[in-house]
Amino acid sequence: MAENAGLQGQRIRIVLRRFHPQTPREVIRGIVTEVDEYGFRVSGRRFQDVTDLESSQPMERPVESDAKIYWVPYNSIRYSEIILAGSASEQEDNEFQRRKPVETPEPGHPSSS
Repeated sequence: MAENAGLQGQRIRIVLRRFHPQTPREVIRGIVTEVDEYGFRVSGRRFQDVTDLESSQPMERPVESDAKIYWVPYNSIRYSEIILAGSASEQEDNEFQRRKPVETPEPGHPSSS
């Protein structure tokens, strides 16, 4: 537990475990606000890999437009990365944060196709 106490206040990227190969990869990007023996809370946004229509490559896009508090248990983490100020990871994170959220049709509303 003491080794995780230093995570509080750190900017972080967490790639979550997938339970089925067909589900998109889920990523949480944000600031660690609380750490305990079971996991930590992150104030940030959830992202998913979606296929870019031009390149056909996966692209990480936000799922919602506003930051939320997420509880992340340690056993749900595939891997994580601390994002250091001035690093290439910080530049990448800033770029991902500026992307528009994935368009998902609201329940009960027909899609615009």
